[in-house]
Amino acid sequence: MIKAEDNAASELHAQASAWLLRLRSGNMSSNDVQAFQRWCDENPQTAHLLRDTWSSLRTAAAEIAQEERASGNMWTGNAGRAQALRPGRRAFVGFAVAAGASWLALRPPLQLWPALGDFAADYRTGTGEQRRVSLSQRVVVEMNTQTRLDILPARQTLRGVDLLAGEAEIVAAAPSIGRSDPVRPVVVVAGVGRLQAQIARFNVRRTGNDVCVTCISGSVAFEHPRQRLTLVAAQQVVYDDRDVHPVSQVDPSAVTAWRRGVLVFNGVPLAQVVDEINRYRRGKVILRNEALGENRMQAQFPIAKLDDVINMLGQLYGAHVTKLPGNIVLLS
Repeated sequence: MIKAEDNAASELHAQASAWLLRLRSGNMSSNDVQAFQRWCDENPQTAHLLRDTWSSLRTAAAEIAQEERASGNMWTGNAGRAQALRPGRRAFVGFAVAAGASWLALRPPLQLWPALGDFAADYRTGTGEQRRVSLSQRVVVEMNTQTRLDILPARQTLRGVDLLAGEAEIVAAAPSIGRSDPVRPVVVVAGVGRLQAQIARFNVRRTGNDVCVTCISGSVAFEHPRQRLTLVAAQQVVYDDRDVHPVSQVDPSAVTAWRRGVLVFNGVPLAQVVDEINRYRRGKVILRNEALGENRMQAQFPIAKLDDVINMLGQLYGAHVTKLPGNIVLLS
């Protein structure tokens, strides 16, 4: 009897590992999603354990990255090092090897937790987190959700950051009254672009190779291998590694709505709305209906109530909302 129970447990473990592999691929078909839902319904305890495992892996990855960074090394998932690791880290490595999934910390399934490399940045924010970084008494960087940045090497006349991913608002305030020392400009590097400002407020968002810069007030000098220009209030430029799009006029209040705890969508396709929700909400919302994603939305949502927004989308468009372990939601 004990042997039979052990075999059943091993089978469930194998199934859970197989699902982790499929989720990791990011290419699940509609049939795969339905099969996963059935598996969760048929094995609720194991599905719950799988969700807890994802959470534990996220915590372990953060712990490992912090320790490895302190020692000047990056963890590579080498099982041969397990004996040199303390118990908590041995457990993490042991799971990775047993599941055949040492890549989990490097490439999380459905981006359910930060990749291990994310922790190498000087400053980072998790999903739904915002953070303030002061570069000087008058220069402040407000980091939005899922953002990573490095501090540029200090120079006598410049202060700055390299935006690796995510979004940040940079405020370079005017010097205090009575101060006669020269104003030191702030520099922001994002991809191949370089921004420099003395007194300004501007928003920079980087998604992959695409970067969007919006000047809120003051002026910002922009340099790219293909173009140089100056942005003033309410102007926006979008660029990537190869090209710079024409400067456009925008509503700065919509761009910086996240600073007020709000998401603003002006005629945006629902597919893009879902992508934005996934930046702020733990877990993953998966849009399974392509036609549904083409609907355009004109709305404002509070960031703190995104689960209510998901339910509202279901009611508004007649979509079926299915909630799965690990805060995964299917919209179909």
